[in-house]
Amino acid sequence: MSKYFSIKTVFKIIFIIFAIILTNYIIFSFANAFNITNDYNFANSKAISSNNQNDNNNANDYVSGSKDKEVSYVNKSHSMAVVEASTMRVLLGENKDVRLEMASTTKIMTALVVIENVDLDSEFTIPDEAVGVEGSSIYLKSKEIWTIRDLLYGLMLRSGNDSATALAIATAGSVEKFVEMMNDKVKELGLENTHFENPHGLHADNHYTSAYDLAIISAVAMQNDTFKEIVGCKMYTVKANSSHPTYYFANKNKMLSLYDGANGIKTGYTKDSGRCLVTSAERNGMQLICVVLNVYDHYNTSALNFDKAFANYSSVTVGKQGDILQTLQIEGKNYNIALQNDLVLPLKDGEIMGIKCYFEINQDLKTPLSANSIIGKMQFYNDNRLLFSANIVNMEEIDDIGVLRKLSAYTGEMRVSIENGEIKQIFSVDGSGVTAWSRQAN
Repeated sequence: MSKYFSIKTVFKIIFIIFAIILTNYIIFSFANAFNITNDYNFANSKAISSNNQNDNNNANDYVSGSKDKEVSYVNKSHSMAVVEASTMRVLLGENKDVRLEMASTTKIMTALVVIENVDLDSEFTIPDEAVGVEGSSIYLKSKEIWTIRDLLYGLMLRSGNDSATALAIATAGSVEKFVEMMNDKVKELGLENTHFENPHGLHADNHYTSAYDLAIISAVAMQNDTFKEIVGCKMYTVKANSSHPTYYFANKNKMLSLYDGANGIKTGYTKDSGRCLVTSAERNGMQLICVVLNVYDHYNTSALNFDKAFANYSSVTVGKQGDILQTLQIEGKNYNIALQNDLVLPLKDGEIMGIKCYFEINQDLKTPLSANSIIGKMQFYNDNRLLFSANIVNMEEIDDIGVLRKLSAYTGEMRVSIENGEIKQIFSVDGSGVTAWSRQAN
């Protein structure tokens, strides 16, 4: 033994090994105690630290089923809603009208306002105000030149707060004016429990939404093909130019890979809001939107909500293109008003659904009107909430605008049920002209 190592040397080696093991154990225990492993984003070593940072610290990269301790949030409430995207019908809900913070899911409205108002292929020079914004970031630098489209991918896939600020300035000239545009859109959609104070979702005292309102905003946004393409993208490449290198944006929304049929939308997290998630999924021709606010197990909860909604509801055609809604008899002439397109509703088997209907006639119409002109819309309400609108057309030429003015005063009611695949419904207008339809569900 002494030929190779002395007894003293052997003990020194054993002591050093023991010291290394003990040191690692202490470091590991210390890390767990302060939740370092959960709060540091190894995927982005440049992360900016902030007490209210959103979508950083792996919070929106949370993997469902984790046993990590739940963060103690200032806001203890939670809410959820599932709506069918084309009709806005609420299929599931809990505390759906409670006002809560929504973190980076704010950026759904940000993206929608930008897409509706800016040429996405136009270029924008990054101002100083958009550099170094706290929270999650795509690390924009002053004077870099980006297209609006690339900034939108940075906004929705990587949740860049700097991107949100840049887009706001590019669209409205200032963040303050852009926030006004966001709140104008809220009014346009008739939402009562939403108010924005910024385009990114960092904490502000008067920045809030509800699960229902956010689901409606998301459903409207998903009707835009560009928005839908962006939020459904798993990986996007920003090509280098003379002012910046190539960037690769991986989508933080794990639902795109975890749930069959998922096609969007946005994650969100701050210490004040808790974990927030807006997801969309399509199966059998039915597009659903799920919103969960301040829900710790947000991915699993959203998946379970989708499973329940898809299992209980089917997309059913209750009105066909050309179905007569009302016949006006004026001075011996009949004027038939019909649906321009098929009318589709999400329905449960055995469910009887009552819908209020109101005619909304375009105010700028001029006579004569040729047949099959779009003369307005039918507004469909359920539980005093606007479900959706459907275009209506005239089947015959109209040369008297008074015909349409009379129609604008009419109201209607539809009762629909589906039993064993057969649709039964009665539709009446203003207490007269009852039409009964019966057809097989699609």
